[in-house]
Amino acid sequence: MKPFYCLALFVLLLSCKENKEITAENLGKTVQKDSIKVTETNIVSNENLVSDLRPNEKLKTEERYSDQVEFINFDGNGDYALFTVQKNKKLVSFYTNLEDARPFKRGDVLDVEWKMDTIYEAGEGEKQGFGEWLITVKKVKDGPVSLFRKKYKNPIKYTSEKDELTADFKDYLYEQVEYYLANSKNELVKLAIKSPNADLSYSIEEKEKDGRSYYVLGISNDFEHHTNIIQWLYLDNETRNLYEYDLANDKLVKFD
Repeated sequence: MKPFYCLALFVLLLSCKENKEITAENLGKTVQKDSIKVTETNIVSNENLVSDLRPNEKLKTEERYSDQVEFINFDGNGDYALFTVQKNKKLVSFYTNLEDARPFKRGDVLDVEWKMDTIYEAGEGEKQGFGEWLITVKKVKDGPVSLFRKKYKNPIKYTSEKDELTADFKDYLYEQVEYYLANSKNELVKLAIKSPNADLSYSIEEKEKDGRSYYVLGISNDFEHHTNIIQWLYLDNETRNLYEYDLANDKLVKFD
């Protein structure tokens, strides 16, 4: 019985060793396969690149393209600075590291040179993608806001109940007011701008309307220490859409 017992024990140990080796080998293959799969997931192909700037073209990385666009906004607060423009009513945000990309005003007409290049999205492992990168930019025509600034040179004062607003966001709200004043069809607004004694200002507050949160801007023409509100504007906190307030009908009208 003893020799048979030893033989059985030997076979059992040998079997366990073989199973362990096989398991380790399979595990190694699984890990290697999964690693390759993750790598493939995090790399985006540079084929079939498209952009709303050139919707009918198949784009190539590193090739330079030139277009004329309308400036919308500059945002330097994210991982990448974004230079947003409009062409054919389509918004496109360029990635940029240009130091001279800030001084434009909404509506300015620009000549831009750009290319498709890699970007990396933050998250669990940086995911590689492709986007429009701004190479050069030059203004070719003043937009409504730039023309407004040439006509109305006084600073527009403001008051705010929101002490925690950042300087960048205050500048953003100021630009929204300028954009409205430069493009408004409201007769009271147009008369106020033309008046030699115009002293425009606006208030900033935050309100809820119909279940949504807005920054409310009360534009006024101040005269001899009297403040006369000539238009209320509502800026959607989430979408950043700008609305005129229709007082007679108690509704918001989108302002484009």
